[in-house]
Amino acid sequence: MIKIKTICYGLVLAAVVPTWAEPLELPRRLALLETALAEQWAERPAPLARAKAKPAPRKEKRSRKKLYLSAALAVGAGAVAYWSKQRADAAYSRYLHSASVVRQQREWAEAKHFDRVTGAAFIGMEVGIVLSSYLLFFRSRS
Repeated sequence: MIKIKTICYGLVLAAVVPTWAEPLELPRRLALLETALAEQWAERPAPLARAKAKPAPRKEKRSRKKLYLSAALAVGAGAVAYWSKQRADAAYSRYLHSASVVRQQREWAEAKHFDRVTGAAFIGMEVGIVLSSYLLFFRSRS
């Protein structure tokens, strides 16, 4: 153990750079490049204004009308889906609790109808969400 400590201390002392040694100066290989950059970035007087200046191209504002319409489609279809789902559930509950065969058939038909409306409204809501996402995030900013 003492041998290992002695060897480690010796390696540490050997690795330390003596303070009396002069620092090494590296040759300046990029001096030419540095002077070229200094000339390029030196301040220059402003050029005279041209007699006929071209107007800057106008940026057209991107219309958000389609985005708002697709968001309204998503919200409206979602509201219709929620409403028709509640109606379908209520009709199905009445179907389960009815004793008359005629009334059962009527309630079953109503529940089926509102289930179809719910499915169509959910599809419309998903289309609105996808379209809104596309218009908001993926459409090129022109």
